[in-house]
Amino acid sequence: MSVSNRRHPESGWLLATLVGLLTTLPTLAQQPDPSFERFTTDEGLASDYVTALLKDRRGFLWVGTSNGLSRFDGQRFKTYRRRNVPNSLLGNYVVNEGLTEAPDGILWIATNRGLCRFDPVSEQFRAIPIPPQRDGQADNDYTSPLRFDRQGFGWFSSKYSLYRLDPKTDRLTAYPLPTVIDNAYAEAYIDRRGRCWLNHAGRLYQFDPGRGQFRHCLAINRQQQADSTVQFRSFYEDAQGRLLLSGSQGVWQFEASRNAFIPAADLPTSFVLALQADRLPNGQAFWWLGGGPSGLMAHVPGTQHPSSFERHTDDRLSHNGGAALTFLRDPQSGIVWIGTDMGLEKVDRYAIRFRRKLLTPASSNARPAFVASVRPDTRDDNTAWLAVRGMGLVRWNRQSGALTPVSFGTQPERRDALSVAQDGRGRVWVGMRGGVGRYDPASGRADFINAFIPASQRAGQGFSAVFADRQGRVWLGSEHDGLFWYDPETDRINPWPLPTPPRLGFVRRIQEDSRGRIWVLTGAGLYQLDPPTGQTRHVLLHGAPIQPTDLLQSTFSIDRHDGLWVSGIGFVARADTSGRVQRTYTLANGLQAEHTFGIQDDAQGHIWLATDDRLHELDPRTGRFRYYDKGSGLIEKMVFQPGELSLNRRGELFIGYSGGFNYVQTADLHPNPTPPPVVITDLRINNVPRSLATPVVLQPGETTLTLDFVALNFSRADQNQYAYRLDGFDQNWVPTTDRQATYTNLAPGTYTFRVKAANNDGVWNPTGAALTLRVAPAYWQTGWFRLLCGALVLGILYAIYQNREAQRRRLDAVRERIAKDLHDDIGSTLSSIRVFSDVVQAQIAPVRPEAVPLLQRISTNATTLSESMQDIIWTVQPKNNRLQDVITRLREFGLRMAEAKDIRFTMQVADAFDSLTLDMEQRRNLYLIGKESINNAIKYANCSRIDITLSLTGRQLRMTIQDDGVGFDAATAHAGNGLANLHQRARDIGGTLHLTTASGQGTRIDLELTV
Repeated sequence: MSVSNRRHPESGWLLATLVGLLTTLPTLAQQPDPSFERFTTDEGLASDYVTALLKDRRGFLWVGTSNGLSRFDGQRFKTYRRRNVPNSLLGNYVVNEGLTEAPDGILWIATNRGLCRFDPVSEQFRAIPIPPQRDGQADNDYTSPLRFDRQGFGWFSSKYSLYRLDPKTDRLTAYPLPTVIDNAYAEAYIDRRGRCWLNHAGRLYQFDPGRGQFRHCLAINRQQQADSTVQFRSFYEDAQGRLLLSGSQGVWQFEASRNAFIPAADLPTSFVLALQADRLPNGQAFWWLGGGPSGLMAHVPGTQHPSSFERHTDDRLSHNGGAALTFLRDPQSGIVWIGTDMGLEKVDRYAIRFRRKLLTPASSNARPAFVASVRPDTRDDNTAWLAVRGMGLVRWNRQSGALTPVSFGTQPERRDALSVAQDGRGRVWVGMRGGVGRYDPASGRADFINAFIPASQRAGQGFSAVFADRQGRVWLGSEHDGLFWYDPETDRINPWPLPTPPRLGFVRRIQEDSRGRIWVLTGAGLYQLDPPTGQTRHVLLHGAPIQPTDLLQSTFSIDRHDGLWVSGIGFVARADTSGRVQRTYTLANGLQAEHTFGIQDDAQGHIWLATDDRLHELDPRTGRFRYYDKGSGLIEKMVFQPGELSLNRRGELFIGYSGGFNYVQTADLHPNPTPPPVVITDLRINNVPRSLATPVVLQPGETTLTLDFVALNFSRADQNQYAYRLDGFDQNWVPTTDRQATYTNLAPGTYTFRVKAANNDGVWNPTGAALTLRVAPAYWQTGWFRLLCGALVLGILYAIYQNREAQRRRLDAVRERIAKDLHDDIGSTLSSIRVFSDVVQAQIAPVRPEAVPLLQRISTNATTLSESMQDIIWTVQPKNNRLQDVITRLREFGLRMAEAKDIRFTMQVADAFDSLTLDMEQRRNLYLIGKESINNAIKYANCSRIDITLSLTGRQLRMTIQDDGVGFDAATAHAGNGLANLHQRARDIGGTLHLTTASGQGTRIDLELTV
């Protein structure tokens, strides 16, 4: 059917587009559009009235307030206040710009009670004695901030005098002020040229230290007249070396040739409390200014008026509405800190990366409307079109910030926009309930079109996807009845049949590829349309490691290189236009979400994913993801309903959320390149704080060591990463996101604690910080105690040794006495018996010959018993303790016995026996085993040779006795006492005895024992 009169698009719209682009781009590029992070007493700030800001050499931010001093590390505030104890802050009110860092790192703090110095390491304050005011009240002894000159002297003032301070000695030299004004002090300022300036209640002086003279400086207004009404506030020097002063009539600069301050031509003339130079992301210079109706302004040189930043109660990232009293721009990170009378603010491009526009709710109780799509105008970069659920089509004027609804009627369904597109003639098409809207911005005409839908099917019908192709066609995706398309040649909307199963013909998204083919995602999967031929092809994903079903596809996108990106539950797949999957992203390789509702590529080739868990940025070349959430400036962390990501021709990405939308120039999303300084902030031993300014020593009983540390990166400090190691204890680095390490029961010794950190984008500071500490040993762990214990043990061992030696000597004496008694008494008696029996035998043989055998037996037994007695005496005597003595006696016995029977006797002995000693039991049994074995061989073996071998391996003694006699069968031999005695003697001395024999093969005895 026909929807309007036919119009020709070639009537100069391209020229208008180009002209609009050229006129709007420069204007947009010049306007600062910052986001503000707020810090108040709710986050730990000492007071919401901020008077001074300083970043010290270690990287901490110091915030002076009306009720104390705060140190900020990016996550936590630590507050110092005046206490009724020594070494505390002198006064709680820190004056304007009252924080100064000296070259040696000492902080100088000007307060309502005077000037004090502060050591940030030991955290000790010390007051500088200054004559008090004559009123005798201590709480109004204000001093100005301390400023250092080139010679290292500090300059400050009180109500009555200008002082020069020698920071090494605290010596003061006073110069009376030209005038004395109640409740005022003169603010001293040393410029880069070394000149000393005084701003005394709005009057300016230049001070000559050599002469001690003050020279008044005039303010000359734009009418070239001296103006005494100007009230100056604070000094500032810009990058060009201009000396500037803010005040009641704008910003003034010093002109040396006239020795006067004149209005700065490039800065406004309205009241300015403070100022700070800065640059936009594109390099354009601009100024932050304190003042104006909202307390904070930004001025771009060349523009007529500064822009003001308003407070929006529903926007957590808007200006807090307070007057900006002081600024601090960190040259390293680019962060701008703003101190106001309503708290501290931070502007940080590496933290709040996304800008935003919030919708104004219809009422305070109204549910935030969801922005389903943001469509930048194709002709005017200052305009974008929003499809807003429950509000309809909304026009956004970017320059003014105005949001203007476009009405298609009063019916509720005409105020519910599901999607939006703009055709080649500039007309805006809106998918709605029951039909589509078409709006012509040039004429202001708005039409609601539903005649192409049968009346019976309009109820509940919604067009969730609208897309305008390059040929001027507009494609309309229905939630129920499939696909329609608008033909600009016939001005009619026609259905396009899709081969989808029943109830699966709803359309989720429509897009065109570089070849002019139309891609449509339905409930039954993805289809490719060729409008010139009318062909439709079902595109199925294939070749993937996982097999996603077409029914679970949530959205898709065709990138600028005709790469196909398709998402489903738990995956995003990249495929070619045939559906062949080239790579799949899941939880295993960086995807952090189950559901993806929007996909868009940018000019850098990165892929953006709107998911149910943060916004994802994927670099397909590296496969790495970056993630963004509310901390990055997004309105919400997640989306959980269908929406569109869109990109304008300048490369800005738009994302819709409930209650508004975000946008960002993706080319400006650079990682934070600055490695963070790392500082060990606190030390506790047994949970008791310990100063870091003195050597750290853990005494006995101090068993628990806790160290706190911080990475001084202020951009998303919650994403900082840490790794620490205690040299001498930890083998490897310990990764953590916590800021604390605890060790218990460390062994005595010297340790070095090391910690390194990475910023929010993973850039590491490998040097980090280190702290050497010593664990003192307890007295029982000291060297002298060990030496004492060693000496005591040696003394006890020596006493035991002496006692045993005394016992041994007593035992040896007993043994010697026994041996002597045996020899003298029993030995002599046995000898007498043998002699007497021989005498009687000689006398009685002729008379009683039958008694001779008995007398011979008595003589033989006496001889044998005497020999045994000699063996016992030899064994008992202490002088025969060596193994060599046993060998010698055994050799003598063997030679004597073998020689009597004409048997060859050999004995081979190792050379290592000289110093080896045996106890009496070992000596006796070893000798008797050898003696018994030799006796047996001589008496029974009928041998011609006996060989004895002794060897020593370590403490293991081995003795082998072998003959070449007749041998015997050990299994059938008569069980007498001889062999049993040999085995028993071996066991008695802890040895083992092995007998090897056979009939006709001789006998071998092996004895092994430990000596």
